[in-house]
Amino acid sequence: MSATRMQAEVAEIPAAARRFLATASDPLAAAAAALRAADPRLLVTVARGSSDHAATYLKYAVEIVAGIPVASVGPSIASIYGRRLRLEGAACLAISQSGRSPDIVEMTQGARAGGALTLALTNAAASPLAAAADHALPLAAGPERSVAATKSFVASVLAGLALLAEWREDAELAAAVAALPDQFARALACDWIPLADRLARASQAFVLG
Repeated sequence: MSATRMQAEVAEIPAAARRFLATASDPLAAAAAALRAADPRLLVTVARGSSDHAATYLKYAVEIVAGIPVASVGPSIASIYGRRLRLEGAACLAISQSGRSPDIVEMTQGARAGGALTLALTNAAASPLAAAADHALPLAAGPERSVAATKSFVASVLAGLALLAEWREDAELAAAVAALPDQFARALACDWIPLADRLARASQAFVLG
């Protein structure tokens, strides 16, 4: 059986992770230094869809490691309602695979105008979102055509964790992040067929976590 587009892109995750870690050291260092200088008391996230799921994962990581609250901000606050939030003393993390969603870009611009330090995780280094943020981390995941997103989702989480480790100067977390590409490769080498066969026959599935 030939691989689906999604399977092919999932198989690219270890290489995409290695590529990000190999190319992101300078922008990571600059963004982390800016976070240390700003010393934010709040982090807000701006994202939709699978990127918002990545932001939710990072919410827990930031709250545990950095000890500051993280809140999701709806992009429509800026794009539809035209409201500028007062974000002095805060940081804003925007996540978008394409970097071209007008509402994500507009909310990021509004956060910057409202006083926040703005950071962007995007797969498109030359995108409007990257230009709108104070600091942008290109995910370097390569083109993604499957729905839902796979490698760019994982790359977003990886980039967020790498930024957190650099920001907090957490050597243990940095070492764990550096090991992730090999961990991803080991996971892909596992035999998932028995589980996949059971899921294919199931009428319902529940995830507990």
